[in-house]
Amino acid sequence: MILFLCFLRRWSILSRRDKALRQSWHMSSYVRLIGIILDILLKVGSNVVTRVEDGKVALGRIGSLCEQVKELVESGVEVIIVTSGAVGMGYRLLRHHRTLNTSFAELAKRETQPDGKACAAVGQSGLITLYDTLFSLLDVASSQLLVTSRDFRSMEFRSQLVDTVNSLLDMQVVPIFNENDAISTREDKCKDNGQFFWDNDSLAGLLASEVKADLLIFLMDVDGLYTRPPSQPDAKLIHTFVEEKHMKEVMYDEKPGSKGGMEEKVHIAQRVAEDGVPVIITSGFLPDAMKRILHGDEIGTLFHRDASRWQKAESNGY
Repeated sequence: MILFLCFLRRWSILSRRDKALRQSWHMSSYVRLIGIILDILLKVGSNVVTRVEDGKVALGRIGSLCEQVKELVESGVEVIIVTSGAVGMGYRLLRHHRTLNTSFAELAKRETQPDGKACAAVGQSGLITLYDTLFSLLDVASSQLLVTSRDFRSMEFRSQLVDTVNSLLDMQVVPIFNENDAISTREDKCKDNGQFFWDNDSLAGLLASEVKADLLIFLMDVDGLYTRPPSQPDAKLIHTFVEEKHMKEVMYDEKPGSKGGMEEKVHIAQRVAEDGVPVIITSGFLPDAMKRILHGDEIGTLFHRDASRWQKAESNGY
């Protein structure tokens, strides 16, 4: 039975790959550089899940995201999601709970910030319920997987993780990952200008390499990697990142080593690209961002291990 299931999965992949190759004649060079995409790992940032102005859930964006995933799944593309936003959602829920269950005298006192791990525990259930509800309305099955960085130290865990993910994908179930922040021993709270956010970028990178995804997409609140902070007038969007050319040009508007920032995403993207998985950093605010990428639109910033060779070929007229 196991051998039959493995054969069935392999036949399904080859059939979809053959169909994609036969349809690739009309694709742009952007798609050809990435290759035929059958497996996507999607990292959804906190500022895509929630609204920056008030911290509330960005229902329209998440709904649009789920609709795009449905279309991809129906077309034969396997999608894995790593989502942030649990801590921010939990933070808002706990504050709301405190307001409803606290006397005016207590509310007048100085407010204490909720513990980050408590925020994660409360927000995670709400976040996965939201995804599950939206996917269910679209007749798409989804699943929740919570992991910690410590789990990846075990080769047995890695092997079982890949088997579980493949089993879910075989049944057209969308795996939704999140770092189990409530029990993680990593630094658990990041605070910037009073806003809580969480970092699952490294988890997305680990998973992309582990499951050998065809493409890793970071959806965030900017259009991609710029040479300068996007607010500066001379900032230019980098469409294809070439380390030798762009590493010295890029200036980051954030503290060195900060979690969840663009600099960290660039380092992760470089590492994952070297492992053979192309990476695109783009905006989760763009309508149909994933569909546009697969259609060949040059949006966001692409990281690929052969980017330097492409640049040399283009400069030589190839």
